[in-house]
Amino acid sequence: MTIIGSRHHGASDEPEGPEGPADREASHRRARVLSEVAAEGPVGLSRVLRRAAAGDADAAGIRVEALVRALPGMGVLDSHDLLLSARIRETGLAGELSPGQRVALVEFVDRARHLRESGLPWAASA
Repeated sequence: MTIIGSRHHGASDEPEGPEGPADREASHRRARVLSEVAAEGPVGLSRVLRRAAAGDADAAGIRVEALVRALPGMGVLDSHDLLLSARIRETGLAGELSPGQRVALVEFVDRARHLRESGLPWAASA
């Protein structure tokens, strides 16, 4: 006999427990790093990438895609196109970027910002 609406809850279906204090604190620190990028734009991005390269665990543990999307005016498709052009994986972490990738990322972000500010109609999608 089948009972509609019943379901066996396996171990993988169990809801995860609440985050521990250390997890909440790390999440808060990462959010502060992202807010730094949002507030300072490309300058903040460059600073965060330098900190990630220097071994700052909070900066190094953030996905590159999240850093780029934190930039003012940067949407999902814009960030995807920018990372594709810079040959950087969206799922990569900031601490995993090579020096060349960090430079390319900052240059592409700066170029995209200048194109947007130029007001050219074709630059809106760049």
